[in-house]
Amino acid sequence: MSAPRADRATIFGLNAETYERWRPTYPDEAVDWLVPAGASVVADLGAGTGKLTGALLARGLRVEAVEPDVRMLDVLRRVHPSARVHNAGAEELPLADACVDAVFAADAWHWFPFDSAVAQARRVLRPGGWLGLMWSMASPIEPWEKELAALDPSYAPQPEEATGGETPFPADETETATFRWTWRRTPDAWCSYLETLSAFVLMPEPERRERLREAHALVSGACRAVGPATAGIHHEVFCLRWRPAP
Repeated sequence: MSAPRADRATIFGLNAETYERWRPTYPDEAVDWLVPAGASVVADLGAGTGKLTGALLARGLRVEAVEPDVRMLDVLRRVHPSARVHNAGAEELPLADACVDAVFAADAWHWFPFDSAVAQARRVLRPGGWLGLMWSMASPIEPWEKELAALDPSYAPQPEEATGGETPFPADETETATFRWTWRRTPDAWCSYLETLSAFVLMPEPERRERLREAHALVSGACRAVGPATAGIHHEVFCLRWRPAP
């Protein structure tokens, strides 16, 4: 039986330093699309070690980083000392009413209780602000990439599958966009990334070792075929903006 969602959501803290080292950041184009023009203060929910927080800070924004796992927050504080951090979940934000221009969640919204997270986002947003969500996922093109993606039990070829299907916002209040990018990884680096995924953390050790061995062999083969020490692994970021009606 798989672990309950709440337990899986905090399992990343078991290896917070590894998560920070091997998880990717997000393409500039995707972040720029999510950030409202003229925004000054934003919230990052399920901020983890600050993969999105750092990109927001780099754009001159004040960031309220909200994360339920104190182990992840400890890393975020060290890596991004200018962020304001809050040890809390998305369902009970320790933020004032109408205090932020945007609320973001990157690869995290599917962990939240939908109704309460929506209510909290609506509460803390200033008039005209929006909720911005993003998910990064493999988008395999080459046959070896498809084999590689299939080794991840959580891989889903469609955005609605990867997001857990919990984005039922009114169509007239919602915009979506998809941004493609290529992540260059060595075989060892790709396997280190896989070990940060909840499915791999929870996997029985023999199965994990075998899947990592297969992944290493696939990326190694791609590297040998094209020459460099890294292989380009195609990804896409699915983004959603929801601007609540008054």
